[in-house]
Amino acid sequence: MTPLCRICARETRPDRKTCWRCLKGIGRVRDTCTDCARPNQPLDHRLRCQWCRRNDHKHCHDCRRPGAGLVGYDGVQVCQHCALRRELDKVIPAHPDGTLAALRPVVLAAEPLTTRRWLRRAHTLLDDLNQERTRLDHASLDQLPQRRAVEHLRALLIATNILPPDPAGPVRRLEASLGQALAHLDPAHRRTIRRWARWKLLPPLRQRVDQNRDLGTSVANARRRIEQTAAFVATLEHRGRTLTETTQHDIDQWFSGPGASRWNARPFLAWCQQHHHLPTRLELPPQYRGKATAPTDAEQRWTIADQLANDDHLDPADRVAGLLVVLYAQPLSRIVTLTRNDVLTDNDGRLQLRLGPDPLDLPEPLATLIQTLPVTRRRSTAQQLPNPWLFAGGHAGAHTNATNLGARLRRIGIEPRRMRLAAAEQLSREIPPAMLAGVLGLRTANLSRHTTESGGNWANYAATPRT
Repeated sequence: MTPLCRICARETRPDRKTCWRCLKGIGRVRDTCTDCARPNQPLDHRLRCQWCRRNDHKHCHDCRRPGAGLVGYDGVQVCQHCALRRELDKVIPAHPDGTLAALRPVVLAAEPLTTRRWLRRAHTLLDDLNQERTRLDHASLDQLPQRRAVEHLRALLIATNILPPDPAGPVRRLEASLGQALAHLDPAHRRTIRRWARWKLLPPLRQRVDQNRDLGTSVANARRRIEQTAAFVATLEHRGRTLTETTQHDIDQWFSGPGASRWNARPFLAWCQQHHHLPTRLELPPQYRGKATAPTDAEQRWTIADQLANDDHLDPADRVAGLLVVLYAQPLSRIVTLTRNDVLTDNDGRLQLRLGPDPLDLPEPLATLIQTLPVTRRRSTAQQLPNPWLFAGGHAGAHTNATNLGARLRRIGIEPRRMRLAAAEQLSREIPPAMLAGVLGLRTANLSRHTTESGGNWANYAATPRT
């Protein structure tokens, strides 16, 4: 029987699967492939390009699905999803009673390539937890190295209900890190700093936890205070002095150095003076207030607002955050904590946002944009879990950081603090501070100060007769 060409079905030589016409491309049509949609490709009689013809005989060894993108795994060719499943079977087998069984479907739903890389890095940790060689609790996770990887896994375990929530965890880990941060200091100085941290630094953080308030950057600020305090005391020890032997020259030289971070040591020094660990005759500089910031020009503010409202090339999350800053003077620390439950719909079908006690009616296009949040940037493991935040972060169940959001806004030409000042001054001139505070969730005292600075006067507002 004469063999037929696999492309055009014409008769061909017995030693060939393709006739000479098809080998030379004679008679082929250039068009878009019906399988892969590649444009301007030489097509066969089934309107498929050469890449689809080559991959036609390739099938995944496990699921038998045809297609490109097969990878070698344990000596066979498998698709990316099956490769992920095989990788996961090594650390979290498909057993319904396994310790980490609830995490398995979440991992399988994620993007295969990057998830396999993460599994390789976390292989030992996941295997120890699943085999119960490491206790599955927050205290055991606190003792593990690779803090960033452990925190990522901790968030996944909490989001899948394998671990209970740990609101006091950041404070506990900050306290546990004192030993390493102060290891290079003399024992007497370590005891003094630990006493200050125990009685002055950590109680406000624990109070925020008891009140179910977001820690936000509070723990990061406390960590910076510890670092700068340790650096100041290390400078004293290098000069051969103790805290009780500190001179005014030591204080002046420290605070005259570059950078505002040095002022993070001031709370410790003030506490030391109160408890006679530091000579009371020394004069400490006043609290660091930061550089005075001028509000953005009104014309520039409205130009940026127009760009955010109409430029569809910008990220929707950046547009929503920018409009909340530019139009409603919202601080970034409040924006990142907005949830889906803060987006409301009134009886007339209008979209509202709860920033304060009174919901705020949202104009277009902000109303449409906010319904697109949160933005799914990639199919990571964390993105497969429910997240209540409008500005979701990289960890499961967490919102993004205010510092990161501020950096993103600056990249598109928005200075958050200057924009907030300009918006607050303009709004306080047009709306009474008490009413404005109820809608925007801002402090009435701060809005009154903006009213005074902008030349507004609402002293007689309550007594003004209605017309």
